[in-house]
Amino acid sequence: MSERTNYKELIENRRYPQRETMSTVRFFAVLLAVFAIFIFVFTNVLIGVQVNGSSMEPTLYGGVMGSDGKYHGGDYLFVNTLDRPAHGDIIVFHATPSISNNSELIKRVIGLPGDTIKAQNGVLYRKNAGEESFEVVEEPYLGEVWTQTLPAPGEQEYYIVDGCIVVPEGMVYVMGDHRSVSSDSRSFGPIPMSSIVGVVTDWSLKHKKILTAVFGFFQFG
Repeated sequence: MSERTNYKELIENRRYPQRETMSTVRFFAVLLAVFAIFIFVFTNVLIGVQVNGSSMEPTLYGGVMGSDGKYHGGDYLFVNTLDRPAHGDIIVFHATPSISNNSELIKRVIGLPGDTIKAQNGVLYRKNAGEESFEVVEEPYLGEVWTQTLPAPGEQEYYIVDGCIVVPEGMVYVMGDHRSVSSDSRSFGPIPMSSIVGVVTDWSLKHKKILTAVFGFFQFG
């Protein structure tokens, strides 16, 4: 029965060769669509970034500076441009020349719009927007003893109320995990949410060693 069916299909294909042609066209059309979606996702939604500098250590490795004055070998990660930042997220954002010579920076979100923040002897307290009381913010990601007080000396006064930092609407307060070397909102103030490129994905943080090895091979191999 199957031989008769196959023979019949062969006769039909010879009689109507356009059917086979259309099938091939559909296959390549689907393949092209999948490729286009892949390119769109990895150029507009998931964007690869490489960490430069030590401001996020020990969470992220920023590489070593070479003779060319640039960092090499830092962790490779992906950011999701569609995610909205939450407390504790690591984000990448566009930096103005007045903030940094680097066009983009990577920091951790400490405060969201409307939050009130303070720190005493290195202990961070946050009152989330709409809440009545402060809570201690646990920071297990810090690799050093941090003893600073917030607001930090020299911080801009426009967002300081009653000795606390009140994050303005449409902005976030960010700090690096390596507090003693990081240049962050303590020096340049909260950043506009519109400047955020994206949120570092959990899966790329989990597999950063593999990603760094793979992309390092293609970059320098």
